[in-house]
Amino acid sequence: MEWGKLARPVLVVLGVLALGLAGALAGVHLLFHPAEGSVGAAQVSAEVEVPVTAGRGESAESGEAAAEPSAGQGGDRWDPGDAREAADGAADAPGQPGPDAADPSGGWAGAMQATHPLAGYQPMPVEPVEPRLPAPPAFVPAEWRGLHEAVYAIASQFTGRLSVVAVHLTTGSRYEFRPRDPYLPASTFKLPVALCVLEAIDRGELTWDTPTTYTEADWEPVGAGRFADAPFGSQWTVRNLVDRSIISSNNVAVKMLARTLTWDGLLKCTTEIGGPVTRTEEGSTPVTARDEAAWWLHFWRMSQERPELAEELLRPFRRVDYHGRIEAGTPRPELVTHKFGSYAGYEHDGAIVWAERPYLLVVLTFGGVEYEADTAIQRIAAAAWDAMMNRPEGPEGVDHEMSSPD
Repeated sequence: MEWGKLARPVLVVLGVLALGLAGALAGVHLLFHPAEGSVGAAQVSAEVEVPVTAGRGESAESGEAAAEPSAGQGGDRWDPGDAREAADGAADAPGQPGPDAADPSGGWAGAMQATHPLAGYQPMPVEPVEPRLPAPPAFVPAEWRGLHEAVYAIASQFTGRLSVVAVHLTTGSRYEFRPRDPYLPASTFKLPVALCVLEAIDRGELTWDTPTTYTEADWEPVGAGRFADAPFGSQWTVRNLVDRSIISSNNVAVKMLARTLTWDGLLKCTTEIGGPVTRTEEGSTPVTARDEAAWWLHFWRMSQERPELAEELLRPFRRVDYHGRIEAGTPRPELVTHKFGSYAGYEHDGAIVWAERPYLLVVLTFGGVEYEADTAIQRIAAAAWDAMMNRPEGPEGVDHEMSSPD
């Protein structure tokens, strides 16, 4: 009798344990061998839509400083409105790849490629360059000696390679480090496009109110901003497109401007400026730090010779809300006008610093690990400021023999 009382609960417990074990085994089997019509782990991952931070209608930046509506944008033209756009354009904001941007290896190059306007294109091949320090120059202008030492120290520790050009805009004194290395320009490309638009306006070939039709050929899956909701066939003024291409680095806007200039026209214009760039079926053509310095030098000369025209471009530059890289490394950031770019491991910045001794600075990099390029560019910017503002006594531009830094 006592045994019967004890046996019943023991059997119940054993039965529950057996059922649990059977369920667990069945679950393991379904996990690795899901039955037809069932949903396994891999199927769940495939069916869940992962949001893309810099996708259609969204941006990797915090948002666009809304471009001012252009005059005459009424009637049958698309009116983007007065309000700030929630998210637009600068999909190459450094350090902010989308949640699905990382490549399988976790590399930074894959992350940036997933958030760049040319992500859908095969980039123009760039001749590989060994990431080693070149032989130091025999002479460096006096005011650039501190910058030279800083650049060599930074380049010796940088994972990839970098190039630097700095120009004293009053005297023309110049410092160059690997100025002929090729790089894909990323969004620094938007500066020469805007400069060529200004030249076309100055020649009377365009006006700020010239309408440009938005076509399917202009569409970019990343960095489209308000164009994501705009109908194909809508018209946008040149002023509106220039503002969007600079303020929020809008990728559709710069394609529309370049198409208005024509790709051949853009190549002709930038060649005359001294830094040729255009686009082919393979993507943007490579540029050098010397090419990009020529763009900024042209902008500087325009500001001196045609200040009213230059002001039309300085106005949107003042509304750019990215303050990293050269601006972050400059003690007086309010004096900096800069255009950065990031794409598939290419991390750049170029600027004019409107200081008492004005100068331009271009830093192009490739192959740095995450955030390494930002820090390197910032440090080079600080050294350039120190070189200009605290240069040695004596005539500007005097060459001094120097040895390689330790």
